[in-house]
Amino acid sequence: MRFEMGNLQLFGIDLGRLVKRWKAGLQEITPNGLVDCFVSPAPAVDVVIEQDNVRFVHVHSARSTEVVALQHREMALAADGALRADILNGVKVSQLQLNLVMPEDQVMRKRITLPRVARHNLRTVVSYQIGRLTPFSVDKVFFDVLEVSASTSNENTLEVEFIAVLKTDAQPWIDQVERLTGLRISRLVVAKTDGLLNQQALNLFAQQRTPNKWWLRLNRNSMLLLGLVAVLLVTAVVPVIKLRALVVERKQEIKVLDERVTGLQEKRQILEHDLAALNYVLEQKASNRELSRIIDELTRIVPDEIFINSLSVQKQTVVISGVGTGVVDLIALLNGSPLFADAKFTSSITRAGEGQDIFTASMQLSTAVDGL
Repeated sequence: MRFEMGNLQLFGIDLGRLVKRWKAGLQEITPNGLVDCFVSPAPAVDVVIEQDNVRFVHVHSARSTEVVALQHREMALAADGALRADILNGVKVSQLQLNLVMPEDQVMRKRITLPRVARHNLRTVVSYQIGRLTPFSVDKVFFDVLEVSASTSNENTLEVEFIAVLKTDAQPWIDQVERLTGLRISRLVVAKTDGLLNQQALNLFAQQRTPNKWWLRLNRNSMLLLGLVAVLLVTAVVPVIKLRALVVERKQEIKVLDERVTGLQEKRQILEHDLAALNYVLEQKASNRELSRIIDELTRIVPDEIFINSLSVQKQTVVISGVGTGVVDLIALLNGSPLFADAKFTSSITRAGEGQDIFTASMQLSTAVDGL
């Protein structure tokens, strides 16, 4: 983005010119008289330069009132600010528009044809041709260009009127009027000419030299329009605000539910951990009950002469090993127990000395763990 005095460009786009074209487009599509319905005309005073005298005329919407008329010699002799009180009679200085109307004999006019694409840049396009249209350069004249209302046969061209006044003719009058009124001249114009579009836009200064301050001239229609727009905005915004409040409320409820869900998940994890511990305890308890039952049964049926050195239980298989006398009868004792079945020696019996035999036997549990 590049900033210059009087120029604003963004990525090579002249935003100032773009805004001017947008404003001109709005003015073109705005029906005549629509703006006057909402904005009161600015109080204006036309300073009309005539051959022998100068007339100061208050311009009203319905009529015009002459304030004072002075001969050229009287203006030169009048004191500074002599006409200020008469001009500002009942008018705010911040709203007054002072217009200098040049006499027709000092105005240069010429109608020319331009391409229609130059419609929004008439002053710029014509400024390059002033040396050809007049005997003077562009810095020697005050000028403006207005579109002519008469339509042309070629839709690709545009007929405009070039209006100019020499600065050497206009500047002495500008200085004299500003000295007598103590006010700055806003617009430099000429007598109205038929056939021009938007005659009120004519200003040989190119732009208004005093602030327009249209917002100070809004009438009741504007107030009604602003009130209507405010009501429409409220009507449009209130549902949005209500929906936003509902969304915020729902978000709060969702947040509370999320906290509850998080708490429930933590409790579930704790319960699952406790359940796993409880299942482990139950498994251990069941295993210990089974082992106790096996030990009790072996203690009951195994003779005192036989000593069991090791005992292992894997699912339904019980393996015992030991040493003693009368080991051969042990298998019959085991098979005779209601707790065991299919008892047998898993290896040969070996002699340990002093009548002792070493053995290893296995058997199956005849009752499931749940039935123990």
